[in-house]
Amino acid sequence: MADTIPAPLKGKVALVTGGSRGIGAGIVKAFARNGCTHIAITYAKNKTAAEETLQAVNHTNSSIKTCAIQGDVRDVEFGKKVVAESLRGLGVEHLDIVVSNAALLSLEHWGPVADLNFEQWNEMMTSEAWTPLAVSREAFKIMPNDGRMILISSAASKSSQGDPGIAYAAAKAALDAISRNLAAIYAKKNITVNSISVGATLTGSLQAAFDAVPGFEQMAVEASLLKRVGNVDDIANIVAFVASPQAGWITGNAVPANGGALSAAQS
Repeated sequence: MADTIPAPLKGKVALVTGGSRGIGAGIVKAFARNGCTHIAITYAKNKTAAEETLQAVNHTNSSIKTCAIQGDVRDVEFGKKVVAESLRGLGVEHLDIVVSNAALLSLEHWGPVADLNFEQWNEMMTSEAWTPLAVSREAFKIMPNDGRMILISSAASKSSQGDPGIAYAAAKAALDAISRNLAAIYAKKNITVNSISVGATLTGSLQAAFDAVPGFEQMAVEASLLKRVGNVDDIANIVAFVASPQAGWITGNAVPANGGALSAAQS
């Protein structure tokens, strides 16, 4: 009998956009626990949070090579920049795993459809759809066979919740379509591409939304069959599995990570 069980992500090189806080930080820590040897993250403004996340990674295993890259998901050059800087910062020539998690979460982009303007719409579409596509295209150039691309989506892309999140829901629906089609295109290298259909997950950003929108928290709780919102580890553990060799037969799917929040919509 084996004395030890190998870590499923042993030796893997990963990039997690938006990896400094919330779900992204949870994914980064899960990757460290599961054996990644190189992890790059991006952050928008909070360099301190990024450094704290990487310190947690190094606490798990001090030999893990890490780097943090500042970037704005509204920047149309985000994909080229972060992939190139990840390779340079980690001292590698390839990425095995890419998770597009960075998102535009400012409350100014969440409001009644009657008040939504084109600039807000365009920024949401750029950050939630164009940027993950751009990151994926750049990563494909240097990703070996059997790589993993994971795009963090939302149960909102398939549900009818009305105000205040129509731009977000539409952008995440576009992201799901991008994921399905990239899976078909990148299958020639046996690279899997999946979106993760995330339900309400308690992070600082979600708590701010709960505080700002009356009734939103109760709606989120009721949407789940388990009658609770998720926690970061609920999502991170699913993402770590989809990134693993054991998930090689899963591609072109919107993998549910939402506590059954879509069951009523799909019945």
